[in-house]
Amino acid sequence: MIKFISWLGTLSSIIGAFLVAYHAFQIGYVCFIVGSAAWLFVGFTRKDSALITMNLIFFLANIMGLYNAF
Repeated sequence: MIKFISWLGTLSSIIGAFLVAYHAFQIGYVCFIVGSAAWLFVGFTRKDSALITMNLIFFLANIMGLYNAF
């Protein structure tokens, strides 16, 4: 299950990066939010504070990006 969630986070983050690069900001930020939320879950499950910190910041930045995209 954790492996699936980590791959979900990886793939949605990659897709989000390309969508933002192609100026599809709203859906790109949604993909980034899914990716960072998935990695937050993995971080909490593994008790990895570095992973939690990084993806919590990414999650908040992507929420701000989505808000600003509208």
